[in-house]
Amino acid sequence: MKKFLKSYIVFLLPIMLAVVILELLLRSLPNTYRYKYEWMMANAENVETIILGNSHTFYGIRPQYLSRNAFNMANSSQGLREDLFILEYYKGKYKHLKTVIVPIAYYSLFWIELENDVEWYRERYYKIYMDYNRHSDISIYNFEMTHRTSAFNKLKAFSKNVGCETLGSGLLSHNSSKLSDGMSHVRRHEAMSNINDLHNLYYLREMIRFCKENDVELILITTPSWHTYYNNLDFHQTSLMYRLIEQIQKEFDIPYLDYLKDIRFDSVDFADPQHLSDIGAEKFTKILNADIKKLRK
Repeated sequence: MKKFLKSYIVFLLPIMLAVVILELLLRSLPNTYRYKYEWMMANAENVETIILGNSHTFYGIRPQYLSRNAFNMANSSQGLREDLFILEYYKGKYKHLKTVIVPIAYYSLFWIELENDVEWYRERYYKIYMDYNRHSDISIYNFEMTHRTSAFNKLKAFSKNVGCETLGSGLLSHNSSKLSDGMSHVRRHEAMSNINDLHNLYYLREMIRFCKENDVELILITTPSWHTYYNNLDFHQTSLMYRLIEQIQKEFDIPYLDYLKDIRFDSVDFADPQHLSDIGAEKFTKILNADIKKLRK
């Protein structure tokens, strides 16, 4: 028995060593989560505008075109729970924060929490790189290697590119071949939780309360989409989204800017039916900036 155990340990040691080396290697590669965490730790006191949200604002808002000193803290598949965490995390560092921009997409108020989504692996990045202590240190959310596909894709690319621009936004190029298939994007965004389970409203309300308590304006927005996306949206889910936004507006007296069906955007402004291209992001940010200025008059 002892001989067997010894042989088994000898067999396992190289495998365990290889896993540790791979984990350390993966953590050494640049990524947007670490970059944004470190940037905010160093610069939060000078930030006047924070952009939160999912891929719509990550790719859709370019901070350099906003009037105030801004940084984009949005990430792909980032929900309102993670938005709240990020907003509150730097509370002790804010000195000049005046505005928080929060997107409300077709699915934002009805989405399941990130751990239960097909992109659950992104939850690990908040734990590993952004000091999000919702999960245990020995959970699957504290190791890159627990999701083999994303881990090996990282190793395969072995990119030294951090994945975002200096002020935190992502870039997507226009691709006309992707614009026709809006329905597949809509299906991905149909409410996955019980549509009456509005736990995300709690996170939104907490963000609004945080801003009210700290004399910060919070602005809700819905980013532009292409007609193949918005023409296929479920009427019931869309109507409920707008009713809930109206409810929140009345409850807290906050502005909402809706660009979902904005006809000022052409095909070249989109990378796919729901995401703005780099051209569209610049155009949208300038429009958004002008509209925010009007709100302040």
